[in-house]
Amino acid sequence: MPRPRFRRLSPAKRQRIMEAAAREFAAHGYDNASLNQILQDAAISKGAAYYYFDDKADLFATTVSFYAAELLDVTDLALSDLDAHNFWPSLATVYTRQMHHFENIPWAFGAIKAAWRIPQATFESQPALQKLVSEIHSRLHDILQRGQELGAIRTDLPLDLLAELFIAIDDATDRWLLANWQDLPGQELQSTVHGVLQG
Repeated sequence: MPRPRFRRLSPAKRQRIMEAAAREFAAHGYDNASLNQILQDAAISKGAAYYYFDDKADLFATTVSFYAAELLDVTDLALSDLDAHNFWPSLATVYTRQMHHFENIPWAFGAIKAAWRIPQATFESQPALQKLVSEIHSRLHDILQRGQELGAIRTDLPLDLLAELFIAIDDATDRWLLANWQDLPGQELQSTVHGVLQG
């Protein structure tokens, strides 16, 4: 977690640091991201960086958590409102809402996705990342379980396996969307999302 000094920065300066970090992590992943490039883009010195963060892993965890909080807000889904008819359309709507939220800042979404591909040792050393991923997995399990209760999702496979399959499809879709984001008009973005979920 970032040191208290980071939270005392002005919102504009925090945003600048987070954006610089997100752009670099999204473009190169955790392993290949350059801390020096992040610091240069954020216009802070290495000394200042260690004044705010313990190390690169701490900066990464802070960046992912910063933008994932937005993601969790825009993808909130009231499970009690779902029924057999609106289950998949509701998921498509949430997914589209997520895409719209990050439409002008795809690098923020890319940084979040980079968290799924970090080395296990790095992940295990970051309680903030573990908590975040655990929360996302828990939400997914709740959604899939609700789908099973409604008869919208098969029940002949273990829930954990269904979750892994869903994550794999979601990750492949997100990678494709990130690679083609700039070339997709809004309407095509929506139709692609609906097509994946309906398939």
